[in-house]
Amino acid sequence: MHAIAFALIALVLSAPAWAAGPPSPPATQPAAPPLRCSEDAEGGACVWGRAEGFDAGSLQVRGLHIVLAGIAAPGRKDLCGSKSAKDEFDCARPARKRMGELVGKGVACEIVDVASGQLWGRCRVAEGDLGRLLVQGGLARAAKDGPYAEAQKQAVAAKRGLWAADMVLPRDWETARRKAEDEE
Repeated sequence: MHAIAFALIALVLSAPAWAAGPPSPPATQPAAPPLRCSEDAEGGACVWGRAEGFDAGSLQVRGLHIVLAGIAAPGRKDLCGSKSAKDEFDCARPARKRMGELVGKGVACEIVDVASGQLWGRCRVAEGDLGRLLVQGGLARAAKDGPYAEAQKQAVAAKRGLWAADMVLPRDWETARRKAEDEE
């Protein structure tokens, strides 16, 4: 019995490569084209590539630190709480996590302003406008007079992210929540 098993193993190991059939092609999906800046960018200056670093409301691309225009993201020192869990956590953590997911495939940022030594930009990722995605997800607030007021109303109404019903927010966020609810 053992002799038959050894003979079969030897036969399989000594079979020529063509006996197994043609090799199957590697399973790859076509790579998405890298994000680039549009030709009709309103600010005129644009930078694209991989995000080298990021926080809840800013990122670094090709050595340039760009603050997302039109949003206000929670800072690392802002503490949020959960009424049900009765614990506090860094409010910016969910925004940083989502930002990492969104910028992983590349980013294109149009520089719209330079003020106080900061570059302010509107950035696009594969899923769309980065600022809008963060505001719609309830991970950032729309800046006053910014382009994302409607996205914030939707996030507050749907109780997404930091606008969830059981969240205890920093004072300035709570003021924004009341204002958005009053406008409904």
